[in-house]
Amino acid sequence: MYNKISVIVPCYNVAKYLPNCFKSLENQTYKNFEIIFINDGSKDDTLDILKKYCDGKENCVLVNQQNKGLSGARNAGLKNMRGGEFVYFFDPDDILSPYILEELVELLSDGKFDLATCDFKRVKDGKKFEKYRLKRTKRKLTTFTKEEAIKKYLSQKLDDFCVWDKLYRADILKENNITFFEDCRYAEDTRFNFEYMTKMKKGVVSTNQKLYNYVQRKTSLVHTKFNENRLHCYFSLNYIVKKCEENYPEFLDYAYSIRAMVACEMLWYIKNSKYNNAVAIRQIIDWQTKDAKYLKKCKYIAKYRKNLIPLVPKLAKLLLKKRLKNEGAMPECMTRVE
Repeated sequence: MYNKISVIVPCYNVAKYLPNCFKSLENQTYKNFEIIFINDGSKDDTLDILKKYCDGKENCVLVNQQNKGLSGARNAGLKNMRGGEFVYFFDPDDILSPYILEELVELLSDGKFDLATCDFKRVKDGKKFEKYRLKRTKRKLTTFTKEEAIKKYLSQKLDDFCVWDKLYRADILKENNITFFEDCRYAEDTRFNFEYMTKMKKGVVSTNQKLYNYVQRKTSLVHTKFNENRLHCYFSLNYIVKKCEENYPEFLDYAYSIRAMVACEMLWYIKNSKYNNAVAIRQIIDWQTKDAKYLKKCKYIAKYRKNLIPLVPKLAKLLLKKRLKNEGAMPECMTRVE
């Protein structure tokens, strides 16, 4: 028996990637799904291309809105679903394995789990579509209880923070009003996934199959030079810490630890940039100094991280010594928690 999937595709200035996006969806071996395209205020030909593609297709929904960012576009997709039992998020500049929907829906169809995840492959931009296609491989499944899944997620041991390698149950999203925080422009998926997993009643099933091609593009925020939007990760991290302090004390050590681990990434980016907001840099170092002591309490965090991360604050102070003498205003994303 088929279970309908709502595939949400946020689109902003992706005209040149849409032909491959359409091929990815048309080639799916699982056919019972609807597609919700959201044109998020694109300035290129994205809207015209989407209109032509969706015309006459009963399984396509096209939403046109002013630019609200990735989170706002995904939320529009959630609002315009027409009854899918499962929800899948697809970024149109990436490439899907033809088997991703079939494999993930099969993992959830028996009702034993509330979240299914798969592995993915990082690939370079510029290849022809046929070169990206992934062969179907024999799968190896790993299962986690809800508690194990959350702890591994906060230990960076449960696939990835992203949403495009996961299949969600629509009823959990709807009943708990789980949406993306629209002011967040970086690491918005981190908070969304944490919210979802804390509301699950069952566990997680993961396949080792690489079913998603994550295309590495030089223009994406992840691969561009540091700017303050990267600090939007603290919208998610501080929210998770607050929620654990208030409602989920069993995960609090892991919440502090993930903030300490991400601080390494932020300080590395800052060190290799010209960013000189001393107020923000000092706050990151202060959080990491306090958070690092919780690493040893978390059994799923790698030993090398437990040993090395506590050394980072002193090293950061040394490497960023000159910049720490500057002034600056605390970014809103580091003080606002909601």
